[in-house]
Amino acid sequence: MDISSLCRREVVTIRASASVREAAAAMRNQHVGALAVTDPYTPGRVLGVVTDRDIVVDLLALGHPVDQPIGSLCHTGPASIPAAASLTDAVQAMQHAGVRRLLVLGEDDSVTGLVSIDDLVEAVSGELDALAATLRDGVISEGSRERARARAESEPSPPPLYAVRHEP
Repeated sequence: MDISSLCRREVVTIRASASVREAAAAMRNQHVGALAVTDPYTPGRVLGVVTDRDIVVDLLALGHPVDQPIGSLCHTGPASIPAAASLTDAVQAMQHAGVRRLLVLGEDDSVTGLVSIDDLVEAVSGELDALAATLRDGVISEGSRERARARAESEPSPPPLYAVRHEP
């Protein structure tokens, strides 16, 4: 499974020159916890990522004004991973960067998606659930065979049946 299969929605972006208040409103309106901050002069060029946690912990808790540009708050050099990377690669990249979200990059290094730790947990739990179901099915199947074998050993075999054809 490559990481691009876990990207479920488009990346929501905001210009670096937009205010923190505008960024918070965009997060609320789009129901996301992170925004890709783009260069106001080069559309599509991602400068960094800002999260709802960044706004609360790094700005509001410290008493900084919400009218400042969001670009001043975003983490530059955002953590990213190629779209063809594996789930294990994504976990390692998150651990290495100390983040909970990664930008997913296409072959031309353009941003094609965003994957969160929640997405990874959901994928892993789905695989574990499938594995557990396989184990349960195996146990049930083995139990059925054992019961059939025990029944066959305890009951006398009926005499073989023969089909006889009567011709007129």
